[in-house]
Amino acid sequence: MPENATYARVLEYAAGLGAEFAELFVEDREETNIPMAQGRLLGVKSLRIYGAGLHLINGRQRVYVYTNDTSEESLLRLARRGVEMLAEKKRAAAAGLVLEEHIFHNPCPVVRYPGEVQAAEKIRMLRLADTAARSAGPAVRSLSLSYFDTDQRVVIANTEGLLARDRRVTTRVRISPVVENEKGTYGSMGEYTRAQGFESFRDTGAYEEAARDAVCSADRILRADTVKPCVVPVVVAAGEGTLWHESCGHSLEATAIASGSSAFVGKLGMQVASPKVTLIDDGTLAGQYGSSAIDDEGHPRQRNVLIENGVLKGYLCDRYHGRLIGMESSGSGRRQNYTYAPASRMSNTFLAEGDDDEEEMIRSVAEGLYVKRIGGGYGGSQFALAVQEGYWIKNGQLDRQVKNLTLTGSGIDVISRIDRVGRRMKLEGGSFCGAVSGLVPTTTPQPMCRISEMAIG
Repeated sequence: MPENATYARVLEYAAGLGAEFAELFVEDREETNIPMAQGRLLGVKSLRIYGAGLHLINGRQRVYVYTNDTSEESLLRLARRGVEMLAEKKRAAAAGLVLEEHIFHNPCPVVRYPGEVQAAEKIRMLRLADTAARSAGPAVRSLSLSYFDTDQRVVIANTEGLLARDRRVTTRVRISPVVENEKGTYGSMGEYTRAQGFESFRDTGAYEEAARDAVCSADRILRADTVKPCVVPVVVAAGEGTLWHESCGHSLEATAIASGSSAFVGKLGMQVASPKVTLIDDGTLAGQYGSSAIDDEGHPRQRNVLIENGVLKGYLCDRYHGRLIGMESSGSGRRQNYTYAPASRMSNTFLAEGDDDEEEMIRSVAEGLYVKRIGGGYGGSQFALAVQEGYWIKNGQLDRQVKNLTLTGSGIDVISRIDRVGRRMKLEGGSFCGAVSGLVPTTTPQPMCRISEMAIG
């Protein structure tokens, strides 16, 4: 990576040409993927992503330019090109810029960096997971597994004198079985995901259990019944907070607020949800997939209370979109890599614990749906979420497993119907969220909760 003096000269040059604010994001990322299908190794794939992006802001105008040549000469050319594209250029004084390095604690410490582990050890772990999946019980027609690791090092510097560094490491295994029984065949996907180095595979039982569970879950879904579309109470299991991510998380990002596309525009300080709802986004949680020392603009990660006892308290802001709505950064500027401009994004978004009894939530429902696992979906003012594993509730008991269901609704409407929130938080492994600044790692933990009525498609 370039030296600190190079960052200072490039930023100083951009300011001298007329940029009101300039920020350099330099990234060096190594990734490994080892796919296996039907017990056969398909190769070891390595990828390195290296480059720099320059974010320039003047008032309400901004430009983002990037390059994979991080020499000082290249970065100076990049700065000139970017400033030439800026509207409303303001000539700034090109005084000597002093960068002060800030050190922030990373909440996801690493013991064994993936690059220090031989491929043979990673392959051995995959074979153990493959054996565990095939021995789970159901007939496995086909089975694919993939190992992934990422080691990302970033440096962020800006014209306010900030210089910050971070290193983010993750590992995961994806398990994709197709099972077969008398009802036909069914394919599904499970993941074992950790914000750690290769030490996440020290516990053989944990990832082997994830492999077995992916197979057994697929078999149960294949045998499940169907139900007709209806409106009923819905109980969502602990750990399945994707509901919050999609129903209102995206609508609380400053990108949605600034564009006017969110139902939460102009509602700060107002009751927008049930009094049982306290919604938090916290990028500082130890060991969580969405955590890091700093966001991708060098701002320290923080705990952001978005809704408190049903009252809207704040939004998730990056620098630029926060400026558009008159708010400071909340440490939520994130991006997939240096080719993306930062945007306001969620990290670890969760419903805070309540004081309701989890067993009573189901016992008091005459007929409804218990959602044990949520699949994919989309969010915004209207959202839809696939029910990956669900059970029909009848007379206060889980009656039978059901399939091919979707939860749909208006986020601001659904969160007003939360009538129970459990006492026990459950963390989950993590996944990815895709939006304007690419794919970023997130988690969606939660305690068990209940929606008094919801549309089931």
